[in-house]
Amino acid sequence: MKIDFTRRPLTICGCSTLDRRGRVDAMNPLAEGSSPAGLTACFTIRNALIFGKNCAGEARALGASRAYTEPMAHPAAQERQALSEALRGVAADAPTLCEGWDARDLAVHIVVRDSRPDLLSGERLPVVGGRARAALEELKRTDYQTLVDRVAAGPPRWSPTRLRAVDNLANTVEFYVHTEDVLRAQQDFDPNHRRDIRPDVRAQLWKQGAQGLFLLAARSQHQRITFISPHHGAVTRGRTTDPLCVIQGPPEENVLWAFGRRGVAAVDLTAL
Repeated sequence: MKIDFTRRPLTICGCSTLDRRGRVDAMNPLAEGSSPAGLTACFTIRNALIFGKNCAGEARALGASRAYTEPMAHPAAQERQALSEALRGVAADAPTLCEGWDARDLAVHIVVRDSRPDLLSGERLPVVGGRARAALEELKRTDYQTLVDRVAAGPPRWSPTRLRAVDNLANTVEFYVHTEDVLRAQQDFDPNHRRDIRPDVRAQLWKQGAQGLFLLAARSQHQRITFISPHHGAVTRGRTTDPLCVIQGPPEENVLWAFGRRGVAAVDLTAL
């Protein structure tokens, strides 16, 4: 059975919209076929605000200013640190897997997402669109290492992603994928020597994949897909009337595949 994995567009985050040919419109988060309030795999600030209402108790335990580099940092904090290190390791104009974006563009995206979420779609709004575009352009002119420092520092104190639970929900998948966007786009990347992922990060990636991302990927492809990961289990997502296939690999590689990085995801795909 031949499977066509390029049948529908899929918006999976603010920076990656897959077109009908499987290419990524990285520079336009509101490209035709995308839906900022619909198919999103990395939760937006709006989602985090809603979810954050249930996290006040954990916020008191975590503390609003706890460092992101603490030894026992939660999964999203670990991946933020990994992303920061990946960005520091390349030049500002280094390529990434987000088509049309270099490392500077990716750093700007994270800074905007952390501290200026109003700019994510503000440039397309009437009246305030000009101001939003000007603010974005000013941010893009910021020194690259300063941008990376802001990525590493994390969101401001008012951000709901200062809560551990909200941070994990909103950012673990986002930061993992964008770290790989940097690392795997470089010429010296060796697919046989991928970075080690800590067990708690893997567990979080699998959890979020099973809860939403895998379903979005299956439906976007008109496939019923069984995702299998050793030591984590198996989940089947998609309509019962769609053709079935099996994707097997570590949680992080399944997430990369579901997120649209299919050309670099180390998974085994079998059509049934």
